[in-house]
Amino acid sequence: MSQVSSSNNRSEEIRQRRVDRFRKPVSSKVPRRARKTGTHPSPPILIRGAQGRFPVKEQRGTNSPRRFSYIALKSSPGAEARLPSLSMARIGWRLVSGLLVCVLFFAIYTLWNSPMYLVTAAQIEGLNRLTEHEIYSVIGVSGKPVFALNPIQIRQNLLTAFPELSKVSVTVAIPATVRVSVVERTPVLAWKQDSQVIWVDAEGMSFPKRLGSDPPVLIQADSEPSIATTSDVLKEGTASRFIPPQLVTAILAISSRAPENTPLMYTHNRGLGWKDSRGWEVYFGTNVASIDMKLRVYDAMLKYLADNQIQPALISVESVHAPYYRMER
Repeated sequence: MSQVSSSNNRSEEIRQRRVDRFRKPVSSKVPRRARKTGTHPSPPILIRGAQGRFPVKEQRGTNSPRRFSYIALKSSPGAEARLPSLSMARIGWRLVSGLLVCVLFFAIYTLWNSPMYLVTAAQIEGLNRLTEHEIYSVIGVSGKPVFALNPIQIRQNLLTAFPELSKVSVTVAIPATVRVSVVERTPVLAWKQDSQVIWVDAEGMSFPKRLGSDPPVLIQADSEPSIATTSDVLKEGTASRFIPPQLVTAILAISSRAPENTPLMYTHNRGLGWKDSRGWEVYFGTNVASIDMKLRVYDAMLKYLADNQIQPALISVESVHAPYYRMER
């Protein structure tokens, strides 16, 4: 009995040694966190039919379970390698919005710098006394992308720089078209005062003298007209109403009765008139409402003076009801 008992004990010891070979010694003195190393362990190998012989190591899981894939090993029949599987990437709204921002930025940058949308020249219509060079110096569209042009601002710049423009239209179209249409004021008289000459159109708007033919009527004045009232003031851009339209009409009517090549005169005290080549001066005053009647009175006075062989030095029709003449000034 003692021999059988010793034989069993020896068999138990051999079996226990075999089991201990496959067990990994665990030291209770080493903290759990200290046992972690930076190297990744090799994937475990499972052998079919022999799972009961090896102890199962308890895995302390993470918050989310990991997925694994099993690959059969050709070198060892019946053995498999367990490898962690990669999760599929998910496309979120942040990624989509970021891609859209990048695409839009690239599109804007491309359009802004594309030669297709750069303006090289403008189509200018309606010029008479102004030149295209003068217009280009103000609008400044050459070499700029069409998206950066503001037609309202371009129109305002032209009206400010050129008072002789009564109408300005600016059209901007894709890909690179700029069309500027202008209407210039037509001067009907020139106002000269202290060696300075300005032009005036039929509406009484004044603007600087430009190259080209002078207006048919010239007025030599010693002061600015005092006929314009506050109700006559009108401004558009830098153009301003210099005299009311009624005075322009009166000046044109008087100039038609003045001797040829005779400039009209304007004085602060006597108003409009001229110096006749026959040796006298005539004035019609500042009240232009009855200019037609004053001209008829002037014709009647000339007939009377000629019939009586009178050579006047001054004829005044400033008041239609009290005309007179003088032999001396």
